Amino acid sequence: MTSTAHSIRLIAILFCLAIAVNWQYGFSSTYLNTPVDQFKDYLNVSLGGDMSEGTYNLWWDIIQNIWFVGFFVGIFLNPVLNDRLGRRYGMMIANSCIFVAAILQWLAVWLHIPILLIIGRAIASTFTAVAFQAVVLYLQESPPTHIRGTASFLSEISFALFCIEGTMLGTDELLGNNLTWLTASVIPICAFSVIFIFFVPETSKFLLMSGADRLRVEHSVRFFHGPDANVAAILKETEIEIAEESISSTWSSILDLIRVPHLRKALLLSVCCLQNCVALWTFIYNSTLFLEDINIDSGISKWAATAMCVAYFVCTVIGGSFVDRWGRRKILLPFSYMNTICIAFFTLFCQLQKLQDFWKYFGMATLILFASSYGCGVGAISWFISSELTPIKYRTLMQSACYSINTVSVVICTFVVLPFYFWIGSYCFLILYCLPSIFALIYITRNLPETRGREIHEIVNELKG
Repeated sequence: MTSTAHSIRLIAILFCLAIAVNWQYGFSSTYLNTPVDQFKDYLNVSLGGDMSEGTYNLWWDIIQNIWFVGFFVGIFLNPVLNDRLGRRYGMMIANSCIFVAAILQWLAVWLHIPILLIIGRAIASTFTAVAFQAVVLYLQESPPTHIRGTASFLSEISFALFCIEGTMLGTDELLGNNLTWLTASVIPICAFSVIFIFFVPETSKFLLMSGADRLRVEHSVRFFHGPDANVAAILKETEIEIAEESISSTWSSILDLIRVPHLRKALLLSVCCLQNCVALWTFIYNSTLFLEDINIDSGISKWAATAMCVAYFVCTVIGGSFVDRWGRRKILLPFSYMNTICIAFFTLFCQLQKLQDFWKYFGMATLILFASSYGCGVGAISWFISSELTPIKYRTLMQSACYSINTVSVVICTFVVLPFYFWIGSYCFLILYCLPSIFALIYITRNLPETRGREIHEIVNELKG
């Protein structure tokens, strides 16, 4: 088998791994966006048929935002499951719990028990955080260096694809008017996710770091790199990476992220990159509301939300095909600036619509362009860059630190954005998203090293100066 055929085979395997995590993740992130009226009726019936607007808003906020609370908790399970048990067993446990959570959400809708829907989403989000971090580690540690960027984009590509599915299934034309079937649709995929991981070995880097049997390590290398791979050369690079850092207790390691200069720099860079991802959740959850508020028809607003997801997916595929040719910086920086500019222009068009109604269509187009620029490079690279800046022994801790800070930012913004929006209008987007992103981009522009085609220990040595 040629090297090209091996690469295609590996990309297919890793894409299935990404699907095993992100099908449910993308669906759960978007299926609430389009059938808003149907969920309002569901809550009204479930709560006795006499629900006030205030009661609805309270329940709806909890149902939506419990996802981020659970995700935040799950982030801290990452070192426990994915570091101590391994990426493979961590994903097995997480996917099994997600499968149970999917059944609970379906039962909640079928039996009209809203509290069960909240519990199901909390469990799903907690273990989605574990599985998501595990798949990022797989995509970083398994492939050869020359396709590591493309492989790492697979997580974002699959997430974007299933954001489309969740948004479209929630429309009236598909399953939006039948919430029982809508919530049931993801259960078979969760079952597939549990089964598939049994056929994929642990990453060779984790096996080598944990002192596993040499035969298991070599089997993993050949599985991911092909039977003709130069096992000795690959493992030599891994041994150099592992030998770069010594690590003691977990608490000492957490402090190292702050007191060791190159780890602190990697943490700051990773957090700044993720800052540019915060706004996506607001527009995924509330794009329909924002567009209806600038006088766009409800049906058009729902399909515009779907168009955002389609643009996000298409541009993620495009970004994935170029990331190992152009490099991380050349993709991340221009599209991050474009992303921030799109938010600023959406703010402007929302204000201009009050003067001339036709500006609303420019606002709708800007949201689609926002999703496109996010897909081209902002999302995928921001989520995996911490793994390329950090030695393997600190990798899950670095992930947990970066993702937890990002989740706190997302939770704060998603909780306050609607009150701010109804208070000061679209200007809230400038305060919550544009200003923090500008400061983050200045730091990234000055300090982010190029990681394309380089071994991790080489990148770490550059951060050390």
